[in-house]
Amino acid sequence: MPAAWRVSADLYWCPVCNVPLIAPKCGLCEGRGVKAYGSPPKDFRPAFEFDLKLLKLTVEKELGSRACEVIAPSGGVVLLNKVPYVDQANEVIVDGWVMGNLYFNPERRTWRFRPSYEGASRLIAEGAAPYVEVKRGNVKLWDVLSKRDYTGETPSEESRYVVLSDEKGLSIGVAVSLGDGRLKAVKVWSPHKPHFRDVKSSWSKAVEANKRHLEAEERRATSFIARAVKGSEVFVSFSGGKDSLVALLLTIKAIGDKPMLFNDTGIEAPATVEHVWDVANRLGLELILASAEDAFWRSLPSLGPPARDYRWCCKVCKLVPIARAVKSRFKGEVYSILGQRKYESFARLRAPMIERSKWIPSLLGVSPIRDWSALHVWLYLMSEKLDTNPLYKEGFDRIGCWLCPACELAEFERIKEVYPSLWRSWEEKALSWIEERGLPQEWFHLGLWRWRRLPGDIKKMSLRIGLDVNSIEKKLWGTAEVRVVLSARPCEGAYEAHGGLRGGVSLARLSMFLKCTGGKVGFSEKLGLVTLKLKGAFAAVSSDGSFSLKAGDPKELEEALKLLVKSLLRAKFCNLCGSCLNWCPTSSIRIDGAIEVLDSCRGCRVCIEACPVATYMYKSSVVVEGGLDVEA
Repeated sequence: MPAAWRVSADLYWCPVCNVPLIAPKCGLCEGRGVKAYGSPPKDFRPAFEFDLKLLKLTVEKELGSRACEVIAPSGGVVLLNKVPYVDQANEVIVDGWVMGNLYFNPERRTWRFRPSYEGASRLIAEGAAPYVEVKRGNVKLWDVLSKRDYTGETPSEESRYVVLSDEKGLSIGVAVSLGDGRLKAVKVWSPHKPHFRDVKSSWSKAVEANKRHLEAEERRATSFIARAVKGSEVFVSFSGGKDSLVALLLTIKAIGDKPMLFNDTGIEAPATVEHVWDVANRLGLELILASAEDAFWRSLPSLGPPARDYRWCCKVCKLVPIARAVKSRFKGEVYSILGQRKYESFARLRAPMIERSKWIPSLLGVSPIRDWSALHVWLYLMSEKLDTNPLYKEGFDRIGCWLCPACELAEFERIKEVYPSLWRSWEEKALSWIEERGLPQEWFHLGLWRWRRLPGDIKKMSLRIGLDVNSIEKKLWGTAEVRVVLSARPCEGAYEAHGGLRGGVSLARLSMFLKCTGGKVGFSEKLGLVTLKLKGAFAAVSSDGSFSLKAGDPKELEEALKLLVKSLLRAKFCNLCGSCLNWCPTSSIRIDGAIEVLDSCRGCRVCIEACPVATYMYKSSVVVEGGLDVEA
């Protein structure tokens, strides 16, 4: 399960006007708001049309036909707050209170709703859902109640939620039905009464109540942008999402029209690509296209499905095309205005407001809305009456690559519904890769491909449904492209590595890539042999992929082994992504239907470190055995 947040957005609720606030004072009644309830980081977002429809169907299925109107009355402000869970889960916030949790059960592939203390209390008060009165008045967590412990009707189906009340009609918890009239308490609390609001909420009122605060935030952000860039060259990184749309508008207000850069990864949703072009045309802005074209699909057969702990896709589909586009369009230092916010992820929480790219040293990222919550963003967009990506109203809370391993299964289920042909194409290719390696199809269908090392909660879920995850992990890591056995004779000063690349390699191609190591390369077509001489080490490779490597000490062997194996992987699996071309300091690499390393290469090894194939396959597809103390 994701780690817990220790920071929260400062969000409030006006009890008089019944609207959310991004600052303590309400702009309508001038009164002070109270702290809004919700779990950290309180990155509240509006529930849109699809969200509300899903909520209604789920609540009615769980608690009955009258329950949803009590939980989330029609026409009012309903907020969703993402919370840690094995899959997608949101707190449903109404009137400043958490009404319950709307979550996706990945084992049953279905949505569920579990009421909270406020939601349960309102359901009891309105008689809008079945509940039982516990005779002894108090219940402990995980208590199992039999029919003699309560009065009231319970659902006949197992696993349905049942609200618990005390003898005074106050909610004290929620249980699940075990069948045969037995209930198991899964949430308990002290007796709680409902807190109804007399005033109806609306988004138009919410925008008006926050108008002064939004204007102040806009002034701060535009002033920050103007100070940060100081007349330098600037572009706005535009993803097609809400945050980058706000960053774009703030940039225009701060320093005038600037180019937009869109990174088309080749796995963007069609609606996103269309929205990006629409925004550029509507605002009359230059659109710089950083396109990865089909790099993802070219890389998939060799690198396999990307994962949260194996994100080769970011390098191949994002970094490479962005670097290429920036270097082509701008000369010297350039600033990129970003829509990054600290409440999105732990990585962005740690990122400063101005940061130089470690991959593109001439590029500085500026994040003017780093401290904004999602509620800030949405209220600002509503106040500016800007059209956003239509996918938000289709149930997507994030915009990006539609098969990103950071997605939850619930998001993939929605992708299947909105873009069935895209999903079928991905499924066919992924299953083909899986079958070649003897992995079960469940590895794909359960979304286990999103990790190379499964986290504990996902392992537990997989074991519950009878999947042998240990066997799967062994198969996954056992399909190595390179196997190496180390041996040592320290008394003779001899350290050796013997191994092979599965399926062999073109020696002519390998000799070309070995130039990049800076070593002395020899190639005999007659002998079917390539040799590499490095400082303190010597290697020989045959066309069947077998190799031997000798060195005078362990450190020299370690360094030489990495260079040799990475060169073997590049020679066999290069997918022409262009990363090496971007970073070569001597322009010694040419790509024109095929890759060529020119004689001007001075062996600086920058391209080896920049190569996604060398980097990621070395981590995932190389097995080193033996007792030598050399890291694989």
